[in-house]
Amino acid sequence: MAFRLTDRQKVSLPSKQALNDLVGFVVTLVSIVITDKTEYRQDFSFGWQRARLLGAFFNGAFLLALGVSILLQSVERFISLKEVSEVKLILIMGCVGLGLNIITAAFLHDDESETNFGTEFSTICVHNDHAQSECRARDHAKDHAVVNYHANHRHVSHSIKVPGRDLGMMGALLHVIGDALNNVGVILAAVVIWFTSSPGRFYADPAVGMGISLMILFSAIPLVKHSGEILLQSAPQGVNLSDIKHDIEKIPGITSVHELHVWRLDQRKAIASAHIVVAEPDVADFMAKAKTIRECLHAYGIHSTTLQPELYVPPPRPSAPEPSATPGMGMAGERGGNCAASGGGGAACQIVCGQGRCDHLTCCNTLVQL
Repeated sequence: MAFRLTDRQKVSLPSKQALNDLVGFVVTLVSIVITDKTEYRQDFSFGWQRARLLGAFFNGAFLLALGVSILLQSVERFISLKEVSEVKLILIMGCVGLGLNIITAAFLHDDESETNFGTEFSTICVHNDHAQSECRARDHAKDHAVVNYHANHRHVSHSIKVPGRDLGMMGALLHVIGDALNNVGVILAAVVIWFTSSPGRFYADPAVGMGISLMILFSAIPLVKHSGEILLQSAPQGVNLSDIKHDIEKIPGITSVHELHVWRLDQRKAIASAHIVVAEPDVADFMAKAKTIRECLHAYGIHSTTLQPELYVPPPRPSAPEPSATPGMGMAGERGGNCAASGGGGAACQIVCGQGRCDHLTCCNTLVQL
C-alpha cells in the first residue's frame, strides 16, 4: 500500500508498480518466445513446450509473495499507526496508476482471448481440422466389428474438459489486476482520510491494504495450483485412469494392463504409456489392438501414446509348484517389482531392469494410489 511509505516514496509509487508489471510482462514474453522455438537441445526431448507453464508458475509465486508482503505490512501499520500528509497528491498518483492498469489489462485481455484453448476442443472428439459432425459421420462409417470393441467402454459417454485460459497470459494479467487493486486501495484510503475528520481515519490505509492482499492471494493460488499440477505431470482434468484401464481391458485379446501413466505436457497435450498383456504373440494382432487402444485414448483427449506389449504367461499349477517360483515373478524368474499387473490374469511385468535389483530406482515403486 502506498501509505506505508514516506511522502516522497508515495509520489514514486507508479514507477515501482510499473516495475512490478514489467517483471510479469518480461517473464510472460520470454516464456512465449521460448515455447515457440522449434530448435532445442538434444537433452530436451520434448523441446521447450513447458516454458509457458514455468512462466505462469513464476508469476503466480511472485504474486503470492507480493500478497504476503502487503498483508504483513498492513498488520505492521495497524500496530504502529502514522498520520499521512499530501493526500491530494497521493490520490492523483493513484488515479493515474489505475488508468494505466486499466489500459494494460484491456490489451492483455484481448490478446489472452485469442489464445483461449477452449475453441479447439469438442465434447466428443478432439480435432483441429474438422467439425464434430464430420467426426461422428466418420465413426458411423467404420466397420461394425470395430465399433463393437467400444460398445461397453466408458469413453463413449466421456466429455473432454477444455483447458481454459492460457496460464502464461493469465499470470501477466493477474500482475496488472493486482496493481490495479493496489491503486484502488490507495484511492479509497486517500478519499477516506481526506474527507473525514475522525481520529481513526488513518486506519483506512492498513484495512484496505489487508483486504487487497487477501484478494491477490486468492487470485494467485489457483494460478500456482493449476500450473504446478501440470508441472507435476498430473492427468488431464476429468480423465480417470481407472476408466482408461477398464476400456483397454475390455478389448478382446487383452489380459491386463499395468504401468499405466497419463500426464499433461502442457495445457493442451497429454501423453500416455502402458504395458499391455496379450494372449496372442502375433505382432499383427497386437497392432490391431493398439489401434483400438489409440481410439480409446483419443476419446479421452490423449494423442501421444507408448504401448509395451507383453505376452501372458499362465501361473504355475498348484499341484506341481516350481521350487524357485515366488509371487511377482516374470519370465526367467525375475521379480516384477512395481510392474505387478493389476487386473485379470495375474501376470507380472516381464521386462525388468537389472533382474529386479533396480526396483528402488523405478518411477513408482514406493507410491500408493489414493
